[in-house]
Amino acid sequence: MGAIFSHRKQLPWRPLKRQNKLLTNRFLAALQYRDYRWLWLATMSGASAYWALIVTRGILVLEMSGSSGMVGIVTFAAMAPRFLVPPVAGYLADRFRRRDVLAVSYFLNMLNNAVLTVLTFSGFLELWHLMALSLLNGTVRTFQMTSTAALVPNLVPRENMLNAISLNSATQQGARLLGPGIITPLLIISGPWAAFFMSAVFYAFGLLMVRRIQSDSTGTVGSGIGITASLILAAKVVYQNQRLRILFLLVALHCAMTMSFESMFPIFARDVLFSGGVGVSYLMMSVGAGGLLASVLIAGVRGEVARGRLLFFTGIISGFSLLALASSPAMTIGIFAATAMGASQAAFMALVNSMIQMMAPDSMRGRISGLNQINIGGTMAVLNLSNGFISGAIGSVIVLTSLGIGFTGIMLISLILATTREVYLGRKPADEIRI
Repeated sequence: MGAIFSHRKQLPWRPLKRQNKLLTNRFLAALQYRDYRWLWLATMSGASAYWALIVTRGILVLEMSGSSGMVGIVTFAAMAPRFLVPPVAGYLADRFRRRDVLAVSYFLNMLNNAVLTVLTFSGFLELWHLMALSLLNGTVRTFQMTSTAALVPNLVPRENMLNAISLNSATQQGARLLGPGIITPLLIISGPWAAFFMSAVFYAFGLLMVRRIQSDSTGTVGSGIGITASLILAAKVVYQNQRLRILFLLVALHCAMTMSFESMFPIFARDVLFSGGVGVSYLMMSVGAGGLLASVLIAGVRGEVARGRLLFFTGIISGFSLLALASSPAMTIGIFAATAMGASQAAFMALVNSMIQMMAPDSMRGRISGLNQINIGGTMAVLNLSNGFISGAIGSVIVLTSLGIGFTGIMLISLILATTREVYLGRKPADEIRI
């Protein structure tokens, strides 16, 4: 990795020489581009490692401490870096080669999980180890997600950008199925150390895929402009565009109220569904299955009007699906509710993130992606921390019900605002981004 922070002229996107009809249809069009395919596989692998870690850490912490609050703290430690790190990650993604920044992140998380595997297998693992390594994993993952978001639009032509972003979102959701699905039998047969080892393997495979990407991509950071001034400029771009501003707000509210459930799943599975650690895996896999299907379907959506209306309806379903899970009397119904959660949340996020990426200028896409990661990860970190403690005090059912009602109400109220109505109706924005 000696040339890890060097510059090269960006190469054009490269389609596969032999096109397959399945790859070139409206749902999987972006996969015909070779470099995008490598990135897609890497993202699926890295996200699978992440969700395998979420499940394994949650189960292990609950067993070691018996405290739902501790589950929230460890989950928070993995997400907390997304408060401060994304702007720095975005700056680096615009300053250096995005492919190489991404490769370093996969390498560091591979080492992180190797250490976690050794500590668990040897019996020396303690709670503070889990917290520290979760913090490190979350920090490095922030660089991974930000550089990926900035790199995706550089690997396909503009007409396939929405499809590429949606398919990349599909990997995040499908990983909820793949990661927990692979480590569940390992947890049963060998224990947590085997699950941590598999996460390291996932990251190693992702690193190999990233190294195969040939297209070079960087943003534009003006000469003599420091990181703070550069980030302020990106924030100004977001603030000055009314539609970008409202989309950022919708992302923050959606992630805070419908997607901050990871710290509650171990408690909900134990106290409501009486299924223990296996139940946590089943619920997470169900979220992933629904998310994968929805993301692929969204990738085929064409037209501003269709995307806008789907954004509203999937937001409504996101709220209702939490209510369905909260009222589930058995694992079977809980699985269906979790599937609806995954489908609606993935569709909503794929749509809104696609809109943001389409509006963001490539010269500062890394920094705008970094700011958006604060919306996504920062709010989820805080809510996962509080939800873990609150669920232990008043029960996960009450928390899920309250959040579901709250976000459904927010989506209905958003119809009052002119800007959100324009988004839902697919109308052309009145203002343009000015740099």
